[in-house]
Amino acid sequence: MPFIQKELPQYHYADDDGLIGLRGAMHYFQNIHTWHLRSIDKGNDILPQKYEAGWIYTRYHVALKQKMDYRGELTLRAWMEPYRQPVLVNEDVEIMQHGKITACGKMECCVFSLSRQRPMRLTAIDFPDCFAEAVPNHIPDFLGIEKTADNMEERYIRTVRTSDLDVNRHMNNLRYIEMFQDAHDSAFWRDFTPNEMEICFVSQCREGEKISVLSKLENNTIHLAALHQDGRIASVAEFRR
Repeated sequence: MPFIQKELPQYHYADDDGLIGLRGAMHYFQNIHTWHLRSIDKGNDILPQKYEAGWIYTRYHVALKQKMDYRGELTLRAWMEPYRQPVLVNEDVEIMQHGKITACGKMECCVFSLSRQRPMRLTAIDFPDCFAEAVPNHIPDFLGIEKTADNMEERYIRTVRTSDLDVNRHMNNLRYIEMFQDAHDSAFWRDFTPNEMEICFVSQCREGEKISVLSKLENNTIHLAALHQDGRIASVAEFRR
């Protein structure tokens, strides 16, 4: 049975047109996943103290059907897919408003040891075997992104600040979306208007690091990459229309 949460549309998640799009949907994805895990006492408010661990997200795929407005509440549904391996798991999410799906997608995540700085098996946090379930849906799978910055142009350099950090002491996933959006100005995004986004996290960005942000436009996709100063890839993303 999917976990369901009702929420009001939040203006601080809105784009510059006043409506809630891909960036805001990703916030709601993280919200519902947090509450879903909190319902079984395995949320990020409990894992650090009890297991010296925290959830991290390794991939997101968000498909926007239509932007969200303020004329009605949102219904968020989430469930965890049957486990394909002992470390990485997928959480599926649907957001509904006015009786229609406005956004859907999935998150790939794992439990991360704060002391050893590496992924842990779910069994290490006494994760319940019966939590995952197969729910019929039309959520698109991950399409996959090439982990390269070849032929991309550097747009700017961003310094990771204190306000960017999360419980794992690295830059919060949601900050990457803002960082990638800032690679181009608002006029570009008003013209490009993506309705699908996929992002893959490769290595963590730490406080004080300077991150190079690069992009390349190709047909109906803008490819983006974030690089550490030594050239290693921190994250890659694609916005598609």
